[in-house]
Amino acid sequence: MSYKASATVTSKGQVTLPASIRERLGVTAGDRLDFDLSASGKLTVTAVKRRSIFENFDELQLPSRGRPGTRKDIDDAIAATIIEKFPRPGRRRG
Repeated sequence: MSYKASATVTSKGQVTLPASIRERLGVTAGDRLDFDLSASGKLTVTAVKRRSIFENFDELQLPSRGRPGTRKDIDDAIAATIIEKFPRPGRRRG
């Protein structure tokens, strides 16, 4: 099923994506649009959604510690790694 809408190109080469198209694609501020221009002149626009690194946090497989890992567990592991890899000057590793 095709869906048509029109937009005008500004003097700066900018186009405002019509609200009806934005809603249909679910495009919001920060999302990207990829353009593909074929040799025949057909332009295809594909919406690429912006994703947060925490969007699919539950899909991460953390090592089992007898209970589910929490964000605190992750923060503690990161802190321990930073201390190990970047010790403060004057401190000895022991």
